[in-house]
Amino acid sequence: MQTTLEKTLLKVDVVSVNVWLGDETAAGLEELVSGERYSKELADSVAEIAIRSRDAFIRVEFLRNVNLGQFLDGADDNLKRTLKAGVITEADYEMISAGMPVWYSFLEERGIRDGDVMRYRIRGDTLRTQFLSVEGELLMDQTDVGPERRRSVLGSYFVRKSDFREGLIKSLFGEGE
Repeated sequence: MQTTLEKTLLKVDVVSVNVWLGDETAAGLEELVSGERYSKELADSVAEIAIRSRDAFIRVEFLRNVNLGQFLDGADDNLKRTLKAGVITEADYEMISAGMPVWYSFLEERGIRDGDVMRYRIRGDTLRTQFLSVEGELLMDQTDVGPERRRSVLGSYFVRKSDFREGLIKSLFGEGE
């Protein structure tokens, strides 16, 4: 699945997101959407399957410079949607929301630059997060374990009203945003 997030009135591309789900999940999604057209009801089913995936790779490429505050605000907005959807608990939300400024503190002065890449690799309940500079330098390589880690990341991309959900799911149907 692939989507590009546009923000602001000027329709500026901010990030490009690619999501690959493991073979078992992908086969289930393929069976679900084969021969179908996009609908809100079908999108709910796709999202539910994607959020439960225990094998995923997500690649986020930043398409413009973003300061740390903007990034954290956007990430927290999607995390709140994940909480509201019941995908994570209040305690999970508090822990992850409080941790993000610490985990990404290396971006305080540098910021995020056009061409930087963030990667998430989910295997079971293990989440590996990597942040690579546009020059290819590994700036972050963090591994966290717990079902809330997997659910928080996948939920942020697939819960209702997520910035990414509609574009990602429509891409399964060969539709643009």
